[in-house]
Amino acid sequence: MFIRARLGTRLREKVESQDVLQDAYLAAHQAFATFEYADEGAFTRWICRIIDNRIRDLGDHFGALKRQAVELPHSDPTGPVTAADRAEHRAKVCTAIDALEEDHRQVLLLRFFEGLSAEDTGRRMNRSAGAVRKLAARALAELGKQL
Repeated sequence: MFIRARLGTRLREKVESQDVLQDAYLAAHQAFATFEYADEGAFTRWICRIIDNRIRDLGDHFGALKRQAVELPHSDPTGPVTAADRAEHRAKVCTAIDALEEDHRQVLLLRFFEGLSAEDTGRRMNRSAGAVRKLAARALAELGKQL
């Protein structure tokens, strides 16, 4: 869901979230020697930065006028019933996240997907930690209504 929300509608038409995740895992594996453990959330933040970079690269790639869209292969290793159930659940959550205001979506991604503290989120959003906590509470309430 983090990747899907970060992709936006334009890139979602061209690439699957799972493909971005696989690319990010491969890049993380190749660059693991550069990872520095600082605290409990360091790994998640590191992976999120890799994902953000990959998405930026995809935006550049598909944004170039001379390029043609390439259909990437997609395979699902789960059974059909489990896959359908997961897809239905993901679709509901993604639709609800897409319906949120930009600030609400951003605070949820930073706090709960990237695992940033209220203080770090506040720095990224130019808000105080208290304002971030209140915004996150309102965003969660709105997400609950959407679901």
